[in-house]
Amino acid sequence: MAKKIFIYIIGFLSLLIIFWFWGINSGPDLWADPASQLIAWGRLAGLLAAYFVLLQLMFIGRQKWLERSFGLDRLAEVHHLNGILSMAFIIAHPILLCLGYGALSGRNAFAQLGRFLSNWEGMVAALVATVLFAVIVAISLAAAKKHFKYEVWYAVHLLSYLAIILAFSHQLETGSDLRNIFFAAYWNLLYILVGGSLVYSRFLRPLYYLWRYRFRIEKVVAENDDNVSIYISGRQIENFSVQPGQFFLVRFLTKKYLFEAHPFSLSSVPGEKYLRFTIKALGDFTTGLQGKVKPGDLVFLDGPHGLFTPHCCLSNKVAYIAGGVGVTPIRSVAEYFLTEKDAILLYANQRPQDIIFAAELADLISRPGARLRLVSILAEGAIAPAESGRVDEEKIRRLIPDYLERDFYLCGPPAMRLSLVKTLRSLGVKARAIHFEKFSWH
Repeated sequence: MAKKIFIYIIGFLSLLIIFWFWGINSGPDLWADPASQLIAWGRLAGLLAAYFVLLQLMFIGRQKWLERSFGLDRLAEVHHLNGILSMAFIIAHPILLCLGYGALSGRNAFAQLGRFLSNWEGMVAALVATVLFAVIVAISLAAAKKHFKYEVWYAVHLLSYLAIILAFSHQLETGSDLRNIFFAAYWNLLYILVGGSLVYSRFLRPLYYLWRYRFRIEKVVAENDDNVSIYISGRQIENFSVQPGQFFLVRFLTKKYLFEAHPFSLSSVPGEKYLRFTIKALGDFTTGLQGKVKPGDLVFLDGPHGLFTPHCCLSNKVAYIAGGVGVTPIRSVAEYFLTEKDAILLYANQRPQDIIFAAELADLISRPGARLRLVSILAEGAIAPAESGRVDEEKIRRLIPDYLERDFYLCGPPAMRLSLVKTLRSLGVKARAIHFEKFSWH
């Protein structure tokens, strides 16, 4: 909580500095004629547009100091909302300036826009940047509804870097408020800090990990008809810092899949001589995965990410509810807590043959000192001691009678997760005791 408060304070102070310098330069115009007022508000809109766009880069930059406080999925949600806010300021900036300067010179807004483009330095770059931002926001909103491929979304977002460069050059050339040397220094520092942090987090750190550990596919093993496990080996990989339950954005360094990154959860326990990702055939890439990658292929790992870890558990008792391949991150958390906490795992699948890690889970619960109970729940073909049907309120009450004393770890299909969160909240389980991650890129 202290880290969150500190981050909020930094964000507030940054905004306060922007308003301070804007007030010094453009504030007096607020008491002048209406045209000057429009110009003053237009300048503020431009400054705020740039500030919130820089925040966008921080939200998607996989910054560890931000992620540890908020979680990557929460940052993705804020990124979506902040994008809409940024676009509002981006649009307001030229409209207000065209209206204001047009009123001063006796032109309409469209004539004034033409005047800007033909006579003011950096205005063509600003127009291109505005169009690029509009395209990015429009496609991002469409992607969230229609579930575009990650590669399409990623390629479109690469345009944001070009748009930011163009917008920055426009600010330096024509920004009235930036004529103040102290504000200009602060503005340049913002861009340097955000840009440097982004380059380090998105590129330099993963490249260093690849060089340091030499991540390669060791083997690809079929768990059942729909799921495969990929074992990643490397140089002293047992020293690689990762927590149970975390996930990586995985990029296989082959000609065909070099530009594809996929979020996969860790299904192995940290400290072993491999990292294991267990993957369900759900899309174009994951279907037939055994034939697409092979032992020896280099792997680019961006991560680890996520707060779905043992450290978020506040109780002495824990309940895991997994659906299908959702057992992947839970399997490693369950082993971490194996002898430490009283735990129960409700593991839901469609059919008996869909169960993943059956032998591993049986081994876990049979180990000396293990405090884990396993209840298998099958929609089809359930035979005692397995339960039949789906995980619902009745099963939670019956199988986990002390549910108010436990932390819950949920991982499964989105509809299942949403239903379980609603059910647990209706049963009185506090929100802070319910842990999940969305693993969504949009």
